[in-house]
Amino acid sequence: MEKDQLIATDKFCIYYNVSEPFIESLISMGMIETVIVSEISYLKIPHLTQIERMIRLHDELDLTPEGIEVVHILLEKIGVLNEELMALKNRIRFYEP
Repeated sequence: MEKDQLIATDKFCIYYNVSEPFIESLISMGMIETVIVSEISYLKIPHLTQIERMIRLHDELDLTPEGIEVVHILLEKIGVLNEELMALKNRIRFYEP
């Protein structure tokens, strides 16, 4: 991955005013992917919106990393169901006069 698509984890924590142990817990649970370059941990910039959502869930709803994981899984399932619903609606429209 191009280095311009990465942000150092420690700089991310400073910018978003979030603790490094919180981010490390999300990483250890497999909810966030990191890239190690020259012994420095980086987050992928394309995943920032997902990480920002996790931070908001933690800050605004006071959720633990485990609670965030549950919400994340449910949101993914809702997304899949919405895609299936749209596909079914399109199929029904095909058969309607």
